[in-house]
Amino acid sequence: MKNFWKLKLVSLLICVNPSLADMDLLQCIDKALSENSEIKKARAEFQAFREVEVQSRANLLPSIALSVSRSRVAQDRSDGSGLKLHQNYIMESDAISLRQPVYRPKLIRDFEKTKKEVSSEKLLLQKKEDIISMKVIEAYFRLLRAYEEESLLEKRMKLLAEQKKAAVKSMEAGRGTVTELAEINAANDRASVDLIKIRQSVKLELNELEFYTGEKIQKVKKLDGKMNNIDIFEKHTVKYWEENAVLNNYELKSRREMISAAEIALSSEKLTRYPTIDLNIQISRGSSESTFFVDSETKTHSLGLSLNLPIYQGGGLSSRIRQSASKLDVQNESLKFEEEDLRKRVQKIYFGMIESIKLREALKTAVRSSQIELQSTKKSSSAGIRKQLDILISQQKALGIERELNNAQLDIILYWLNLNMFTSNLKRETIETINRFLIPR
Repeated sequence: MKNFWKLKLVSLLICVNPSLADMDLLQCIDKALSENSEIKKARAEFQAFREVEVQSRANLLPSIALSVSRSRVAQDRSDGSGLKLHQNYIMESDAISLRQPVYRPKLIRDFEKTKKEVSSEKLLLQKKEDIISMKVIEAYFRLLRAYEEESLLEKRMKLLAEQKKAAVKSMEAGRGTVTELAEINAANDRASVDLIKIRQSVKLELNELEFYTGEKIQKVKKLDGKMNNIDIFEKHTVKYWEENAVLNNYELKSRREMISAAEIALSSEKLTRYPTIDLNIQISRGSSESTFFVDSETKTHSLGLSLNLPIYQGGGLSSRIRQSASKLDVQNESLKFEEEDLRKRVQKIYFGMIESIKLREALKTAVRSSQIELQSTKKSSSAGIRKQLDILISQQKALGIERELNNAQLDIILYWLNLNMFTSNLKRETIETINRFLIPR
């Protein structure tokens, strides 16, 4: 009954303070994407940039202006007859005007170009979010490696403690030597030093995660060593990953939007040679005085079209057209280079993942063999056939293979997540898939 109430109390504390619970990968990424200053800055920069689209659209809409003017005038006049005249009066001027572009094809193309540029920036923002997510993933996996190394060192020290007891008993029975005991003590001291270092690494990686998430993290979920159902990592071929990366990668999609923007910019510069037509409407009222008109008032209504046709501008128009054409060539060549580079990176990551999967299967067999060898060595030592140093070597060998297995399993997941980042599929569902391989510490 006491255990029941203890369990209830722990559950209540976890509900009140979630930081007491083990955080998983998805929680860390969610926190980073909502709290990290770097991504907040990127989002604010995008919000500022997207206003360019509103400004470009405004050029297509009518502009309306209101003008109100009031002036006090003091005027002295004289003529050749010696007549002098002094006047004081108020001059008033009120006007409202409207200007509407009627035929300005360049403005329309500029607006279309701006929309493409905003779309490109949005894709780059999504890429930055993926980069932050991957930074969190890498820090999380470095922490998992440190946890696994810590666990292996603790296991080694327990085995060394048992081995030390056996060595002491062996010496008492007249079979052991002081050298064997000294070797065991030295191995224990090295393991203690390594354990101190790795625990420091655990703290550093936790601090790294806290930097990204902005939250105090006590511990995170670790990798389930069994790692069942890894078929998902072998589900697709390298060709599938390549095609999806080239088609969906945020950076390449952004580059394609920039190419569209450059094409529109080129056609826009060519339209600079075309005439422009604007509609002008104005209503105005004014009042003033003069020698001949006292307290005069005028009202004016005007409606008209204005046409502007560029004839010669010193070769500037042709230069801008050539410049736009060159920029378009740059964007096209950049896209080709980035596609080729992305294919290479996908292939490298994919084959690394496949190699790790095959290595994992071989290491699982090797772990079983090393455990059998260790047990056999222990029995041989108890029978006086082997020495304690032989156990020490077998133990080190077994733990080394376990370390390689843990690293291979972590590499498989990390490679797969990188492939998903290349294909811009580092979404919530993808991270939830990985969370299934994590268990509380």
